[in-house]
Amino acid sequence: MKKLIKIIGICFLVSFPLLTTQADHHEGESATIMTEQEVKATLAQGLANLKGGRNVSDIVMRHVDVGEEHLGVSVVQRNHKEAGGLATGIAHPDLDEIYYIVAGEGTMLTGGELIEKTSTVSALLGPIESGEIRGAVRQKVKVGDIAIIPKGMPHGWHEIPSENISYIIFRGDPNKVMDLKYD
Repeated sequence: MKKLIKIIGICFLVSFPLLTTQADHHEGESATIMTEQEVKATLAQGLANLKGGRNVSDIVMRHVDVGEEHLGVSVVQRNHKEAGGLATGIAHPDLDEIYYIVAGEGTMLTGGELIEKTSTVSALLGPIESGEIRGAVRQKVKVGDIAIIPKGMPHGWHEIPSENISYIIFRGDPNKVMDLKYD
């Protein structure tokens, strides 16, 4: 029960800016809508990217100014990954992420610490730390599951037994490190 209350509390905290601020860009206008057709087309484009030889496809659908912070929605897909090998991952010092799994399944690695980490700045996601993850928790996810990854938390994939996994990421960007994308 405590775990459920904690998850509900985190969801509320992450969504609170959406409930309490009026977006600068949309002042006097309507909300940003991404249609089912757009989402399906973006999922199809991501799968095409994977078939073209990429292991990961991360397509930003929207990244909008919601007042005191930015909020983004991306579609991400990853190819099959066997279990084992070096456990590697990343952390976003400035971004909170919520994953909603829409196809496939996998075992995520979350928490712990990054060893021998390197820091880079991505045009897509701002500052990123990467390295070997030690002490992470393995958690299985499947279609319909949601994962909340707070800023700074190491995360990666231990295994993706399905051909690929597809998920929609909602990114909270309080430091506005990502470029805006309205359409």
